[in-house]
Amino acid sequence: MNIENQNTQPATRETMAEYLDRLAVDQIEAGMDATGADIKAAAAEIRKLQIEIGRMANAQSYAADREAQLSAAIFGLIEDHVQTFVENEVQTAIDDYDPTDHYNFADAVAEQVGESGEDRTREIVREVIENGSLSFHA
Repeated sequence: MNIENQNTQPATRETMAEYLDRLAVDQIEAGMDATGADIKAAAAEIRKLQIEIGRMANAQSYAADREAQLSAAIFGLIEDHVQTFVENEVQTAIDDYDPTDHYNFADAVAEQVGESGEDRTREIVREVIENGSLSFHA
């Protein structure tokens, strides 16, 4: 609800509780005392709830701050241990790595080293002869 000031000042924002207080006064002046009292009670309840919401927001902010502090403290305590553990695991993996354990390692090395084309051709011909039959016709 906006209430405009008669002196051409910008409108100010009226809270729900303020609106209900104003409405309650209007109801009481109109002779509806019970309705006015109920509206005043509603305005008072809204104010209590707003205070509780503010308190809960502050408590939530405090809890979030404490959680951040706690996680920073825990990480500070374990950071060196975690880093050492990871470094040891990586070093162990590097130390235990044996490239010759891989399937067809010798063939891969031979291809990369660059066997002469003639040697490779002879090897292929041998493989074909071992697995097949040849006939010569003159």
